[in-house]
Amino acid sequence: MDFLVLFLFYLAFLLICVVLICIFTKSQRLKAVVLGGAQVCSRVIPQCLQRAVQTLLHQLFHTRHPTFIVLHLLLQGLVYAEYTCEVFGYCRELEFSLPYLLLPYVLLSVNLVFFTLTCAANPGTITKANESFLLQVYKFDDVMFPKNSRCPTCDLRKPARSKHCSKCTAGCVTAVCTGSTITVFG
Repeated sequence: MDFLVLFLFYLAFLLICVVLICIFTKSQRLKAVVLGGAQVCSRVIPQCLQRAVQTLLHQLFHTRHPTFIVLHLLLQGLVYAEYTCEVFGYCRELEFSLPYLLLPYVLLSVNLVFFTLTCAANPGTITKANESFLLQVYKFDDVMFPKNSRCPTCDLRKPARSKHCSKCTAGCVTAVCTGSTITVFG
């Protein structure tokens, strides 16, 4: 199959999944069916396997883990390999100039540099010394990020667009709060 056809199938599949999730998450009946199915599966699947999956999911989604970085780089490499194999040859036959043919590779290099810098950067930690500065970095919208929310553990105000400890009443679920500091992922 052609790359474009496969890509269109992929987009259609994603759109259908998003529409189904949006439609079905509003239905209480469907939520009850999903919860019932989860309960049945939890009785069938052994406890040791459930714990292993929960540990794996926690490691993947709640800690810094290089798996997603490797996956991202692998997918980008596959896309550019497909481009090189299919499009690059056709463009050479049509006699496009070399700078136009190399432009995607230049953009890929820039993308990879910024991706690496983002992955390697320390997200920062809120302390009493830098709290007032970090509260001014992003504006509060009073919808997702209320202005005066405080952590009950460390009693620091939570900046907009940051994550907080799991005990925080502001509704954030991932980050670290160690008594006097809050790790910021903004």
